[in-house]
Amino acid sequence: MPHVYRRGLGLLAVAAALLTYFGELREAHAVPSFARKYQTSCLTCHTVYPVLNPFGEAFRRNGYRFPSQNKSVDSDAVRAAMVPLGQEEYKKTFPDSVWPAALTEAVPLSVMINGALNLNFPDSDAKSGAGNVFTWGGVLAEFHLYAAGAFSDTVTYFVQATYETDLGSPPGTFDIETGYLLWNDVVGPPHAVNLWVGRLFAPQITSFGLHSDYLSDTRMPAISVVGLYNPSGSFTLGQGHTDGAELNGILKHRFDYALGWVASSAASGLSLPNAEDVYAHIGVKSGGVALDGEGKYGPNVPDPKKPWAEKAVTIDAFAYHGLNVLDNGTGSIAGSVTAPFAQFDRIDAVGGTVRAQWESLTLDSGIQVERHQRPYQGTQATAVPSGSPLPGVPDYTGATAVVQWNELSYVVYPWFVPAVRTEFTHATVESSGAVSLLRVIPGIAMLVRPNIRAVVTADFERAVGVPVSGSWAPAGGFVVAPGPGQASKLEAEQINATMAVAF
Repeated sequence: MPHVYRRGLGLLAVAAALLTYFGELREAHAVPSFARKYQTSCLTCHTVYPVLNPFGEAFRRNGYRFPSQNKSVDSDAVRAAMVPLGQEEYKKTFPDSVWPAALTEAVPLSVMINGALNLNFPDSDAKSGAGNVFTWGGVLAEFHLYAAGAFSDTVTYFVQATYETDLGSPPGTFDIETGYLLWNDVVGPPHAVNLWVGRLFAPQITSFGLHSDYLSDTRMPAISVVGLYNPSGSFTLGQGHTDGAELNGILKHRFDYALGWVASSAASGLSLPNAEDVYAHIGVKSGGVALDGEGKYGPNVPDPKKPWAEKAVTIDAFAYHGLNVLDNGTGSIAGSVTAPFAQFDRIDAVGGTVRAQWESLTLDSGIQVERHQRPYQGTQATAVPSGSPLPGVPDYTGATAVVQWNELSYVVYPWFVPAVRTEFTHATVESSGAVSLLRVIPGIAMLVRPNIRAVVTADFERAVGVPVSGSWAPAGGFVVAPGPGQASKLEAEQINATMAVAF
């Protein structure tokens, strides 16, 4: 057995009990505000949260409203006491009266706390990058405050404020990550046309939620393809917390779509450009619970003792066009950096996903192809002993990358889900032809209690070639990279564990 693996396994044996409780930071988005509103368990909508079961996905797609039974409305399912904001009779006298609404008596707030600890294998690139095998840094990493509820049977809202600790420069950062209004059933049949506006939780380019994955923070890989070519780029396809508007809906219970227009992005120090990012998505589900939780099979899964289990296949296709303003590096001089120079990198992406489920066994797969128009950095400026430096030369070469991922999971018990995930990235590089990275991530997701979640994973990586930016890190935190004279490198990187508590 290689030396690095013997030492790593020895450390793992010592730290295993500890790491069961805390680990690598993962955002978790199960909102107890809804459990209070409907007086039901978190397990009504979730397996090991934030992963949603079929009913929970229908609830999310319906704009955080319970699926209808016998033409019911969302307020029929509410069990918490309500405070009326006006009388129902006001609807008859509108517009001479203000349209009435209602709020729950309970404050619609929830709290989420995430912890973060990593065990880096000795002699790994992860250890070299972090400078340690293990520290207590990040044991309390994030504090989330959620507000979620409804103003009426068709208008709902979702807000997420986050305080993130920053060990390097206390006291940390505060951000309103999500805050949007959902106007559902705008026209036509129920669920057919919805308009969601604000800081969206995520662009819906698939039929499933952003965090519908057991082992990773997001279903689609959190890989910034542009980061392979330019460290100043941060655009990541399919991730959330983007300002804009989305028109979406469900047709005939089994088909869904989304059309979105959201803000474009820019590197630090550069102004945001005009909003140019647009996307489209279509999906279809065969078998199991309908996309809206209604229609055939109704809102109940075939086996109420296993609310996560169904026999179904869901297929999605999407297209995305975006704009990312990068620093092309032509203003940099060895030993110093001047103001960033803007370079407009337009992005076109297409892809698809398939989720196939047979009772408790689920295979989730997806692929995306990203074409970047001008992602590369140019040459640095040349210093001149006297006078202004000679400007660098930008590089307007295009680049293409393919990202493919799979996750196979099995719900052994409602609180215990083993799984294995793979992520493969293949990118063209003008100077060397191509680079690739394969990640294999086995792990277990667990519920200690319905509102306490723990996940333990391992990370094995194989890299071929080195991106032009010098390492895989700008693409999303990956650390393995072949050294001088190495064509490829295979390495065990980390044991990661996570914990989140919601209340």
